[in-house]
Order: sequence, then structure tokens, then C-alpha cells
Amino acid sequence: MSLLILALVGCDHTGFGFRPDLTDAPSVSDLGEILPANIDDWVASGRDALAFPESVFYREIGADANAGKVTGATAHFTGTGGNLCLVLDPETVFWSRSMTSSGGGRYQYDDDYTDDGDLDMDAGLTAFYTGSPGVEMGDFEATYTDDAGADHSLEFNVCTQTGYGGAAGVHAGRATNESCVVNTDQAAGIEYTIALKTFSLPLNDSRLAYAVGVFDVGDRNCDEVFSTDDDPECLFPNEAGLGEATDRTDVEAAYCQGTAGLNTYCAAHLDDENPPCNESNSSYDPGVANTDTGE
Repeated sequence: MSLLILALVGCDHTGFGFRPDLTDAPSVSDLGEILPANIDDWVASGRDALAFPESVFYREIGADANAGKVTGATAHFTGTGGNLCLVLDPETVFWSRSMTSSGGGRYQYDDDYTDDGDLDMDAGLTAFYTGSPGVEMGDFEATYTDDAGADHSLEFNVCTQTGYGGAAGVHAGRATNESCVVNTDQAAGIEYTIALKTFSLPLNDSRLAYAVGVFDVGDRNCDEVFSTDDDPECLFPNEAGLGEATDRTDVEAAYCQGTAGLNTYCAAHLDDENPPCNESNSSYDPGVANTDTGE
């Protein structure tokens, strides 16, 4: 009898509860051609993403019926002979609340992780892409077998991103923007592919909205694409609403106002049906006024 009871109340190891729901958002899609925005025009516009629909795409990705299938999206662009800056911003916004004043304990509320997703961006010459755009995701890797029969991995990804200590081959985490510079010197008129692979979908709706853009920066890097006064997250606003404001993109606007703005917004919306922030169960040390709290 005891064995029967244990069997009835035992743990469920199927993992079905963690699988995303199927929606009408495509699990694999091809966005077509992205036309690089001229950096001077971009800056002159006030960095208005919606004014460059041919250069900044707002789209979304969903789950596939095959839980083991790699999902994501591709797009392509043509080399200009100069540097091209690629920028990706996945839904929605992420912050980490510090509990102590040392190190900057500024955020008084915890982020709601359920509305966040994660995409990883790579890019390379289309000739080296192993996937089938709109059908199956691939990468920019190949295997070379030498005369002795030993296999060697060849990497053709040119979207190089660095992490702590200058480590290469890294990707940003949850709801965090990614960017890289692709040098197309000697490759003007040659087609490149961007591959956006899904790392995680938002738990609240299984739909990962995002914005991706390409900018022609000439002989410069990505610095001028971003405003020095703003967090990189604020470059493409309202990606969660595909360019339109929603209840979830409001928290992004508050985040872009600074810590005081976000703290005020979270305090006002804790009683919402689906609050965008979580009140911490741990004690919070506000630290020094006007420093850690941002107030």
C-alpha cells in the first residue's frame, strides 16, 4: 500500500510542465533582407527605430511542436565594404536587485522573469551558413578532416562578442541586448546571414518578441549607434509589443527613466493582475539617499 501511495504522489519527471505552449508565432522564420541604416541618418533621426522599418525589424518567435527542434530566425544583409553594426534586443528588460548598499543596491524590487526571453546572435557569410532559412536553424561551423583522419572544427561566425576578461564566443543573457561589428572590407556586394537562435521563451506566453537592426557605421564601431546617455536596452523601445506600447513595454519605459523611475513604477503596479515587478521577500538596505535608490 505504501508503495502505491508513493507512486501516486511521486515526482513527475516528464518535464511537460516546463514545455512552452504552442502559439501562432513561427518557430523558425526568415525575415528577408535588412538594409543597413546609414549611421549619420540614424543619429539625425534621434535614433528613432520606427523611422527605419527597412533596417530595424520587430518580430516574434514561438515554440515548435517538436520540443527538440532548435528554433529561431534568420535574416540577410549585403556587405558595404565598411563596418556594419548588428544589434539584437530580445523581450523584455532585465535588472538585478542588490540587497546591500555596497556595490550599488539601487533597485528596490525584483524583475518578473516570466516575461523575459533570450536569443543568441551569430552572423557570417551566407555561403557558410549550414541551415535552411525559414525551415531549419543552422550555424557557421564546419568540420575539416585532415590526412590523418583527425577532425578539426572550423568557425566562420564573424559576429564576435566578448565577455569578462575579453573572452570570445559569448552571448548576453535573459532579455539583454547583443551587438557586434562585422567588417565587410573586401566583401562589398557579398551576402551575409544573421542567425538568431532561441535560448529561452518567456514563460508567461511562450512568445518571444524581439527587434534586430543593421547599421552602416563606415570605418567606426557600434558606439555611435547607441546614445551615450541611455542604457543599450533603450535603443529599440517596445520590442515586447512589436513596436507598440503594451502593459509590458511600460516597464521598459520606466527602466529607461533610471532607477528612481523604475522603483516608482514598480511600487505603483505591485497590485496589478500581472505585476511587472516582484516585491522581494528579503530585506533591502537602501544605502545612501540619492545614491543607491536613485531617488
